[in-house]
Amino acid sequence: MKWLLCPLLAAAGCTAAAPRAPTLDADGMVHVPAGEFLRGRDGGRADEAPPHVVHVEAFDIDATLVTRAAFARFVDETGYVTSAEHLGFGMASKEGMDDWAWARVPHGSWRRPFDQPDADTSTFLAADAPVVMVTYDDATAYCAHARKRLPTEAEWEYAMRAGGPPGARYVNERKDGYVYVSPVRAFPPNAWGIYDSIGNVWQWTADYYAPDTYARAAADPGSRPPERGTKRVLRGGSWWCGACTCEGYGLVYRGKAEPDAPFNNNGFRCAR
Repeated sequence: MKWLLCPLLAAAGCTAAAPRAPTLDADGMVHVPAGEFLRGRDGGRADEAPPHVVHVEAFDIDATLVTRAAFARFVDETGYVTSAEHLGFGMASKEGMDDWAWARVPHGSWRRPFDQPDADTSTFLAADAPVVMVTYDDATAYCAHARKRLPTEAEWEYAMRAGGPPGARYVNERKDGYVYVSPVRAFPPNAWGIYDSIGNVWQWTADYYAPDTYARAAADPGSRPPERGTKRVLRGGSWWCGACTCEGYGLVYRGKAEPDAPFNNNGFRCAR
């Protein structure tokens, strides 16, 4: 079983929607108004082109990433067993490995995303840390139980931009006190009240990945995302900083991974 998590370089663009004051409902969700934004760029990687306008209908999205505490409640209520627990291992990386390489953690899962948690990795175990080592399959199960769903790739980018341009790229320089994950409200939210727009953990979306998604959308604005594929799109970047990614993280960086891949830098939030 081979998993790939080496996303493509960041893109540029701007949005057409104006920011609004955030509205948080009883489920901890922010209402995102309908609008349009310019997605993609020329001069980057092939799957980032060409720039094209995307219209997004109004929807709700979780203000924060799903936390360990929330995921634990879901497991307690349903008896759900995650992909990593079925596999018998999860995929972990940490400082000190060669270029933050990936290694199997026997019996690793969202409960124990490292072999032996130490002072540096204890942030993974905090109740308000984003849950990790969760796959696309795990994320969809959680959201369905909550009567929600994963956001589409377009919804995710539109919500995280909050009416603004894509902004600077993200690099984990380890200057904020967090080498790995941080609590889901550790840093200020965006203009619509949404936390962790970039960094912390990769965020699963509902879409299959295809290298020509943007090209098809530009040619036919009415086209839909791919209906089949081998990988799902993740967005936002994470604490992990490998040579093939790191400096490209940002609001337009397109990640991808197999839907049953349990990495300890993958998490999610739900939409509705």
